[in-house]
Amino acid sequence: MALSLWYTSDMPVVLALATCSPALEIALKRDGRGVGSVVRLAGGTPRSALLLAAVDLLFEDAGLTPGALDRVIVSRGPGSFTGIRAGLATAFGLAAAAGIEVTAYDSLSMQAARTATAGRLWTAQPGRRGEIYAQPMHAGPDEVPVPQGPIRIMKVQDAEAHSPWLAPAGVDLGAARRQIARLSSAEALLHLHELGFPAQPAEPLYVEPPPVAGGMRG
Repeated sequence: MALSLWYTSDMPVVLALATCSPALEIALKRDGRGVGSVVRLAGGTPRSALLLAAVDLLFEDAGLTPGALDRVIVSRGPGSFTGIRAGLATAFGLAAAAGIEVTAYDSLSMQAARTATAGRLWTAQPGRRGEIYAQPMHAGPDEVPVPQGPIRIMKVQDAEAHSPWLAPAGVDLGAARRQIARLSSAEALLHLHELGFPAQPAEPLYVEPPPVAGGMRG
């Protein structure tokens, strides 16, 4: 579903691609106007097909073409191996067409930027079967997230010992306490940029080597 706002040509166009989680999230905005359109999709369709369809929908809704882009922001992992690859490839393709650079942020800082309250929390992204990629953070609605420790590979059953958690809805955290998020993942990427969060290398962030076959997480 896309929600549209009026656009004017003097406001930079920014596209965010959050592709490392169970659901695909895309957001398009003009700086200074708030988020104009958001799409969230999940299903069995290959991730690349979902991503391109969502991007096309947002540009059509806004009455724009990809050449109007001033910035594309993408999640670089950790999380879905397929999603990481598809997101970065699409971001680079769009950036090349528009003659701009790609801005990348890690997906655990992205989760922290969704917070509605200030303080220490745990962030998670999907790992391999029965596991999550987890990292403690200090964050607030108007604060740049600060890691409080390294990224860990954690068993789902161990998550209950830590709280609160911010993670995508499709990530299994067992009985662990979740924090209510105020932003979607794609909106959080836009918010990190607005906060001046330093850009990271526009390359995959893997906590462990990608699976040789049969896996979706990396």
